[in-house]
Amino acid sequence: MKYVWVMILCVVACMPMSIRAQEKSAPGAGNAALEKELYAIELKWMKAEFDKKMEGPDSMGELWTDDFFDILPGGKVVNKQEMMELMGKADRQPGTGAFPDNFKLRAVYGNVALATDHTTIKGVDANGKIVVVREMGVLRMFVKEKGKWRVAGAGLVPIVAQ
Repeated sequence: MKYVWVMILCVVACMPMSIRAQEKSAPGAGNAALEKELYAIELKWMKAEFDKKMEGPDSMGELWTDDFFDILPGGKVVNKQEMMELMGKADRQPGTGAFPDNFKLRAVYGNVALATDHTTIKGVDANGKIVVVREMGVLRMFVKEKGKWRVAGAGLVPIVAQ
């Protein structure tokens, strides 16, 4: 199923803008509310990752679809279980982790929503100081299942200084 999502993502990304504009829902107050709702889900997702919360309310297990996948900055595709294992092994300290901002709902196709954000990854340097480790542009994918929005995955693209 993850390959279906990759294919859908590629098809949507390759469509001419005029075609995509005709197919997505019209902007309006409903999309502003949905944007706020999805951003709140994203923030819960980041907290669940930081807290290594695998099961229960507001956990990775609950927030992510069964077919969840991430395309990591190096291009590796990981599924839900692999991502949960990566997050479980991460050594997190207060003030470190992923910090998304500039969340923008880009398109809604029925029960699928696509959004982008800028995410800063913070870690600790050799002196114990919290520093920015990486910045990324991120495509976030959400799917509405049984009336509830859940995270389908993300594609993370490193932002490099030029």
